[in-house]
Amino acid sequence: MRVLLIRPPVPAYTIGLKHIMVCEPLELEYVAAGLSGHEVHILDLQVERGLRRKLRSFRPDVVGTSSYITGVNEVKKLCRTVKRWNPDVWTVVGGVHASRVAEDFVDDSVDVIVPGDGTSVMPELLAAIEEGRSVETVPGLALPSEGGSINWTDQRPYMPDPNELPFPRRDLTAHLRHKYYYIYHRPLALMKTTWGCWYDCSFCYTWRITGGRPYARSPESIVQELAEIEEDEVYIVDDIFLTNRKRLSELGRLIRERGIRKRYICFGRSDFIAHNEDLIEMWADLGLSAVLVGLEATTDAELELMNKRNTTDANVRAIEVLRKHGVDTYGSLIPDPGYGAEEWNRLWRFIDDNDLYYLNISPLTPLPGTEIWERYRDEITVPRQAHPLWDLSHVVLPTGTGLAVYYRTLLRTYSRAILDMRRARRVSVRKLPPLVSMATARVLWGAIKIWVQLRWAHRHHGSRILRKAMDVGTPVPRRRRDPAGQEVAM
Repeated sequence: MRVLLIRPPVPAYTIGLKHIMVCEPLELEYVAAGLSGHEVHILDLQVERGLRRKLRSFRPDVVGTSSYITGVNEVKKLCRTVKRWNPDVWTVVGGVHASRVAEDFVDDSVDVIVPGDGTSVMPELLAAIEEGRSVETVPGLALPSEGGSINWTDQRPYMPDPNELPFPRRDLTAHLRHKYYYIYHRPLALMKTTWGCWYDCSFCYTWRITGGRPYARSPESIVQELAEIEEDEVYIVDDIFLTNRKRLSELGRLIRERGIRKRYICFGRSDFIAHNEDLIEMWADLGLSAVLVGLEATTDAELELMNKRNTTDANVRAIEVLRKHGVDTYGSLIPDPGYGAEEWNRLWRFIDDNDLYYLNISPLTPLPGTEIWERYRDEITVPRQAHPLWDLSHVVLPTGTGLAVYYRTLLRTYSRAILDMRRARRVSVRKLPPLVSMATARVLWGAIKIWVQLRWAHRHHGSRILRKAMDVGTPVPRRRRDPAGQEVAM
């Protein structure tokens, strides 16, 4: 079968890292790797165009796509475009958000939702389609039904042993790899070594996606893939990579034995970093260049409310350990929408006292599927259908200071740190490119775009923008499939 895997574009009103990073569609490369025997293409609409042209030239039998919460409406638009082109094409949706809130993707243009590991599920789904069997015989699917409901097929584990997964098909994005980067990290490849998480922070649903069970690859499997990656920089996108001392020690030993020289970016918990300085020193020698640390808050009371099981002292110590060993800290902070002047000043003092430059400041967002969703769902101020605004940059809860003031304060906090290039060169451990260079210009231009979006973000809460954000494109005629999989007009 001909399978076209598509990454949808980032919505226009979504604010965030889209302006300073574009990374490869790793989830689609994994799905493609599982489809041996089928002809598979990847279309990345974040860096290329031509959906209709691709449909005409490739003539797929199946179109698969995925997204986070911000891309739900783009996925529906995409599937509607496919169905208008050829209603017989199967449309399949998966990804992180589908794993927790599959009902968000119910649409007349969507045939199948995969809430688990697409790499292992898709081959079974395609086999059922080819053999003329009902897809209801395939475990682990969510099938859209009339009236916006879902019919679930038999349950299955979230995924198999991750060591059994094939390596992602990076060859399918070979023509695009020069376009992928993360801030100053370029050329860059993504890598995943763990699915799920050992912790249960209340604002995050990563641990819930896998039913509370993390799936971790062996050091041997990781090293084998690293040896095949051509890029010099590797972004390990596990939600927490620096968390298991034994595994990291063995992995480091194997990397050194194989003579692999890469520069690594990864996620790590501050308490692990603070208490394992010798391991950070070892990994810095192996090429660890930056760690994304979920600092989250500046008081222990706030961390406790998030069920972070961590302390602000550990946060400060982690920053010191990383800087001591030449590793940049990319700090994540989550201000409450109720912050007033006192809380914002305290946040800035923490940033300034710890010489933080690389920052991601995200207003507390109760994403559907998280533990805190039930706590806040009746206070939401942004419609659930306005998916582009659920980007962890727009505030979706009532603010203590008014929307315009909240966004201005958020922007001022960002600007004092990020737009100060002298500060960047003073506190950044990594050697930055020359001030007059394409890399610097690209990042500065992206930062300016984010600044402009945040400056006027309060207007996105108006009815006109909300209507645009909720748009899902032109409807398609409602159809259903018979048990053999053939579509029948209704």
